[in-house]
Amino acid sequence: MRFVGCSLAWRPGEAGERPSCLVILDERGSIVANSFAKGAGELASAVRGHAEGRRGVVVGVDAPLSVPNERGTRRIERVLSRLALPAYSASRKMFGDEPFAEEILAALEGVGVEYTDYPFRRARGQSVVTEVDSAATLKVLLFEREGRDGEADGDLAGILRGLPEPKFRKGNKEARAAALKGAVDVLWNTPGLRLRTGNLSADLSAAENVDLSKLDIAPSLSHAEFDRIASLVEGTLAAYTVHRHWKGRDGSVVVGTGREGSVLLPAPAVLQGRIAEECRSAGVPYI
Repeated sequence: MRFVGCSLAWRPGEAGERPSCLVILDERGSIVANSFAKGAGELASAVRGHAEGRRGVVVGVDAPLSVPNERGTRRIERVLSRLALPAYSASRKMFGDEPFAEEILAALEGVGVEYTDYPFRRARGQSVVTEVDSAATLKVLLFEREGRDGEADGDLAGILRGLPEPKFRKGNKEARAAALKGAVDVLWNTPGLRLRTGNLSADLSAAENVDLSKLDIAPSLSHAEFDRIASLVEGTLAAYTVHRHWKGRDGSVVVGTGREGSVLLPAPAVLQGRIAEECRSAGVPYI
């Protein structure tokens, strides 16, 4: 099996123009490859290449895949925001009624990868794609890293609100460097995460297979280089999310359905309970 995290360039003005990043994990959770591609066709072809000869592939796309609402925000975004978890703000109007995600899903379907809004099976032999949220995943990891998942009582939303939300895509170079270094530290220095890298390159300018853990992230880098690192971070978080669910370890939850929009999130038991409460209150399905 392969687990692919996609940091998708999906916003108006960048869809199909700015490179998207794919990060690939094996069943053990080791990062075995990463690559960059533009446009739906290139991305689908890259996914097919990474999955070729394997016993299935699960793709987690860090972007809104189902956007039913003409204006405003999706219901799942409002549920997550009440828990101080980052959520995408998307509507069909912002895409001129043609969300790039729909083109991506059609291209993936063309190479045998089907969209699912239901927790995918913890089995080999499947080829599915689901929506994830890298920023929310990072915040959950920070929550777990601080040992806060044992705090079943108290203001859980307040605890989450007090955790930092690193801004990778905006800010001056000093702020972006600090945010990215912090995220890399979470990914590689959190007990239990088990991320490993093999024969990847420490050269950020390499066309593919860049070792994120070995990069020297400093304010002297250009904003374009920060964008590339941010894509690698987001892709890694996306791949971790689907791999964690497949392993059935540490907890996860799907909020919403395909018609309304849905997102797979890592979630320890205490957070699953609070998400369930908010979903029931808002009439949003969850699993």
